[in-house]
Amino acid sequence: MKFLCLLLFLPLFSFAQDPLTLKLEDLDPSSEEVLITKPEKHLRHESMIYNLNTDLGIKDQRQFTGTDYNRFSGAFHTSGDYEHLTELQGFELNYMRRTQNYNRIWWGAQAFQHNTRFNAISQNHTLNAGDNANADSRFRRDGNSKNNILGMGLGVGYRFKLILDFFQTEDMFESIDVFINSLTVKDDKVERNYRGYGLSTNYGLHYRSSTSFFYGGKISYNLGSVTRSSIGNESKGDRSLALGWLSAAFEIGIFF
Repeated sequence: MKFLCLLLFLPLFSFAQDPLTLKLEDLDPSSEEVLITKPEKHLRHESMIYNLNTDLGIKDQRQFTGTDYNRFSGAFHTSGDYEHLTELQGFELNYMRRTQNYNRIWWGAQAFQHNTRFNAISQNHTLNAGDNANADSRFRRDGNSKNNILGMGLGVGYRFKLILDFFQTEDMFESIDVFINSLTVKDDKVERNYRGYGLSTNYGLHYRSSTSFFYGGKISYNLGSVTRSSIGNESKGDRSLALGWLSAAFEIGIFF
């Protein structure tokens, strides 16, 4: 009988307690457990990231950035020349995956499309006597002629936190990426397509605003060499363009 009464009154004791009573560790979650189980936390390249519960005003859903394995992002690019920002504009998609054995090295792929002015990415060939009649040196492109660049590539990256040498932060990360790209350039002036290969190097500085979301900026420097189909007996030098451009980008993405 006593046991039965206890069962009947137990729910009353449960509801009498305030369900929103918060402990001190709920207000500021400790990372001691992670420090013990994840020695990598002691390295300055990783952090504890928290989501903010705006209803309760506390930090919750903590995550150790050393467990990040996939990154997907999109970036909007403009010309790196601040006086001529509209000479290059474009969009990029980027996917990277973290390696298992070298946990600060990432590998992945990128795809981008840029609309540019000719003088933002290349320059006219010098015209010499005896040049082939169809050689690119015969076409004098003005600086405002339009070009479209499509690129896809594979590469590797490295994420680090050198910025900690200047001030303490758990939320800022830096990255360096290098990609080898396949390039296609459509030249509206001569109405011909050029194809070839290039190299992208990127430096990014990003703010981790939650356990999965990040945003920030990056600088991208690109080199390339592209060639069009020959007309008659043109040499490769008569129909090739050397490319080079610097762009600045705003990037947003997620880790998962």
